[in-house]
Amino acid sequence: MKEVLKVDNVTQRFGGLVALDHINMYIEPGEIVGIIGPNGAGKTTLFNVVTGIYTPTEGKVYLEGRDITGMKPHKIAEAGFSRTFQNIRLFNKLSVMDNVIAGMHTRRKSNLVDALLHTRRYREENRQAEEKSEEILKLMDLWEDRYLLANSLPYGHQRRLEIARALATEPKLLLLDEPAAGMNEQETNELREMVLQLKSMGHTILLIEHDMKFVMNICDRIYVLNHGEPISDGTPAQVAHDKAVIEAYLGEEE
Repeated sequence: MKEVLKVDNVTQRFGGLVALDHINMYIEPGEIVGIIGPNGAGKTTLFNVVTGIYTPTEGKVYLEGRDITGMKPHKIAEAGFSRTFQNIRLFNKLSVMDNVIAGMHTRRKSNLVDALLHTRRYREENRQAEEKSEEILKLMDLWEDRYLLANSLPYGHQRRLEIARALATEPKLLLLDEPAAGMNEQETNELREMVLQLKSMGHTILLIEHDMKFVMNICDRIYVLNHGEPISDGTPAQVAHDKAVIEAYLGEEE
């Protein structure tokens, strides 16, 4: 089985600044893989390259063996990548359920004419969308909030709603940009259990996270960047004991 994601020798330059320097990475189906590193290490830049916001200066990005380098972000989303953002980006004036249904637009076949004429295809897709949104909201423990406006939710629930909306696209790869940012310990623990449940259901996940306890307790493998360069990769235990990582990011060993 092909890797879900392969990043092959990717370099990203902005003028004279080298933001990413020859990055190689892969993700197997069903893995949770983390990207860590200090501020300015290039983590979000790598996410932006993978999702098509930036076209790499050098190198290639592959989805299940297909070269997607340089594709527009919406085409990459249609191909199977879905991401959340470090800064929450919800449709604040829509309900929780409508936020999730909005995430399904890349998978819908009906068009404007179908909507105007209220065709059978349009009605069937709406029924399927409501059933799917119910399934996702229950999974993310948001079903009781389904009629609330997104901006009325507590912070931790808004974070979960972002993930729910991303899941609505039926992604081949789910990219989570600091999903635990701003959460208290209880919210973080609940999120960890939910992400592990997604893994048990067969989802493949790539995440950036500063919460080291969260990363070490959830990831199968971790890649470490520093100043745009790869300095380590391996299991959480291997990375945690790598002297280059300790020096660059984790601080001195206790």
